[in-house]
This record gives sequence, structure tokens and C-alpha cells, in this order.
Amino acid sequence: MKEKRIKKEIKKAQKKGIYNPKLKLGIVGLILVIGTVIGVSYAYYTDKSNTVLTISGTVSKKIKVTVTSSGNGTVNSSSQTVDYGTQAAFTMSPNAGYQYKNISCDNNSNTSHSGNTLYITPKTSKDVTCTVEFEEIPYLRTKILAANQLKTAVPNLQYAEPSTTITNTGSGLYKTNDSSGDTYYFRGKIDNNYVKFANKIWRIVRINGDGSIRLILDGQDIALNDSASILGLVKYNEIGNDEKYAGYTYDNTTPCTNSNPCQSIEIATNNEESIGTTDHGGTNSTIKKKLEAWYYDNLKSYDNYIIYGTYCNDTSYNGDRMNGISFGSIQRLQKGVLKCPDPKGKDEKMQKYGGVYKLKIGLLDIVEAVLAGYPYGGDAAASTRYLFYSKIIWTMSPSYFDNHAFMQYLGNLGWIDDVLSVSDDVPAVPVINLRSDVTVIGDGTGAKNNPYIIN
Repeated sequence: MKEKRIKKEIKKAQKKGIYNPKLKLGIVGLILVIGTVIGVSYAYYTDKSNTVLTISGTVSKKIKVTVTSSGNGTVNSSSQTVDYGTQAAFTMSPNAGYQYKNISCDNNSNTSHSGNTLYITPKTSKDVTCTVEFEEIPYLRTKILAANQLKTAVPNLQYAEPSTTITNTGSGLYKTNDSSGDTYYFRGKIDNNYVKFANKIWRIVRINGDGSIRLILDGQDIALNDSASILGLVKYNEIGNDEKYAGYTYDNTTPCTNSNPCQSIEIATNNEESIGTTDHGGTNSTIKKKLEAWYYDNLKSYDNYIIYGTYCNDTSYNGDRMNGISFGSIQRLQKGVLKCPDPKGKDEKMQKYGGVYKLKIGLLDIVEAVLAGYPYGGDAAASTRYLFYSKIIWTMSPSYFDNHAFMQYLGNLGWIDDVLSVSDDVPAVPVINLRSDVTVIGDGTGAKNNPYIIN
């Protein structure tokens, strides 16, 4: 190709507005001319001499970049005009509950995103049209609600679910309320509430009113009859000769109320005697120390996923006994009331033991057990329900004080009872609350062999 042919080709490129050449002559050993036009390399040869013409320059073609959304979100500006190789930035606005999924473009471009900012760099002389796709954020709570049809019937809490005595309202997801709003709880025979978190298998108890997710360690994940198991056999308190020993903490400086709950101090050690109490001072119960030491060993590295959830240690006054008093949980469980009362005593004064807590880890409230399908009326056992243990299990709910403090517990025959001394040795099953915005990975359905896996 002669030199004038090269110049002719350059003029064509100039005319099209895609190339501004600068010419430089030089002598080298090869008869080769290289010019780059819109990312394509051309080689030119002369037939006369060893003179080489090297072409260099910059593209001046203006390229229109257009971005549209396939739905469930918008893009702030539909189009921008940029030079070849220059980056265009667009701001995406996903609808509530949605996030960026991917982008597809009709012509060659480099794309990337950071947060809700999308970057597109054209690598072609043609205009570029791209489509952004948004997807639903895989929140655990959203997955739960989408996978379960809400039951609207009011269950008979006196009987189990499933019951061997009557036809109750059926197993499934139910709705009631707690101190923060609407709460959705599983009841009865449930096979889609398994969660894998922190290398352990948990069961979903309910979506709390604040949107957080309440989990209990799966009964099959702990050898409940083994004193060397995860929590083993533990006392609620070492002694019980005072009603205050029904408290999760006691001798608090101020009462633990709904308006001013006792929040546990950060769990910074597994040394039980060095574990802090709460921001209200006081003395830890034996079981609080055991649970928080277990938390440090098993869950501390997942601390950011677990909130300070609301726990009820109902020590409100509910009548006299021969040598003491009854506590409020006995009345609450019959009505399925989750909201925890303030620890108001017989004399209307606030007690400085028990009450409302904000904790990283705790125990099940007896009302939650009844809602899950444990009967309070002595119905026959229903071992097919999801919340069932073949051993006696601690709850966080005091029953009464009559010369000694006693707790509500989950019985090994499938119903609840209220004559468990605080100084008895019984397994404790941890309960935690995951943040409302935790997401899942994979295609888990909540089944035992395909649990929801926390991202």
C-alpha cells in the first residue's frame, strides 16, 4: 500500500469524525504502519523503502449511552453522551426491598457498579443501550412471609397443636402482636423453619414486631440428656429461698421496665464470674452467666448479626399463695399475651428483680412455647410439632414463690408445667434474635435438608 493510500485512509477516518491523527516519520527495520481507530488495529505496508509511518491520535466520536430499567427501580438520567473510552455514571434507585441484579448492553461496553452507582464505558463507535435489572432483596423475613400462608383462625391454646384430643386450628404461621407491633409465629407441625447460622441449626420461633427474627437452637443440635452437651444441666439460680431468685438478674439498682429495660453489658469473656450484668447493675442469675459464656464461645464472632432483643422475665404480681405469691406469666400464657408487664409487686412498687430485658442471648418465654403448640391444659403429647423436647427445658418465666422460687418449664411429655425449682439442674436451650435486614444465600426453603442459610 503506497503512502498516499495511507493518507487517504486517514482522511476517511477524519471525515467520519472518529479519528484525529498526528503523523510522525521514522526509520525502522520493518515496513509496518500501525494505527488504532476505535479499538481496531490496522497494519499498512509500503512497496518502496524502509520508511515507516506511525499513526497516533485520539478518538473524537461522541457516543450516546442510554440506560433503562426492566422494572422495580429507576435510573436517574436516561442517557448521557461521552467520548469513546470515557466513563458514564448513572445513579440507580431500586424500589423498597429491591437491589441491583445485573445489566445488559447491546454493544461492546465495560460495566461495573458500586452501591447504587452504575458505570458504563463504551468500547465501540456505536451508541449503546443498556437495561438494568433489579431483584428482590432476599431478606429472611421476606422469605418466611412469602413461603407461608397466614392462618387467621384463633387457636385454642389450652390444647396442643397438633392435638390428639380435639381438632385445633391447624399448623402454620399465625399473627398476633408484641410490644413492638405485629409478630408472626410458627405453631404446630412445621417443616420449613430451619435456619443455618453460625455453623448451627436453629428453628424460627417468630418474626418479632420490630422485624427481627427470633431463633431457638434446634433440639436435635444439642444432646439434651448429656451433662457435657452445649449448655449441659444448669441451675437457674444456686438458691431459691427468696422471690428475687426468680429474677434473671436481681438486686438491680433500678427496675427493668418497658420504658427502661435492663440491657446486658457487652459479652467480652467466657469467664462466668467476670461477665457483666446489665446497665442497671445488680447480680446475674446463674443461668445468665452460663448462656453468655456460651455466647462468647459460639456466637461472639457473629455479633453484628445478633441484636439486643427483648426478653421477658415476668415477675409481676398475680396473686397470693399460702407462703408467697404467683407471678404474671400464669395469666399471660392462657391468653397468649407476649407483651411483658413491668415488674410491679403486690404493693404496686416496682421490683428490682426480673422484668424486661434487652439481651444478646436468653431463654424462651413460656407464652412463646404455648403459641408454638405446647398446651397449657394438659393435652396429650404432640411430639410431631417443631418445638418439642424429650427432656425438661428451662424457660425464662417464673411461676410462683412459696417458700422457694419456681419456674415455668417445657415438660418432657409435651406440655408445660410450673413446679421447677430454680436450683434444679435442667438443660437450657439458647434463644437469639437476628437483625431484621439479614439476608439468605442460595435457594434454601427452610426445610431440614435445605435450610435458610444466613448470608
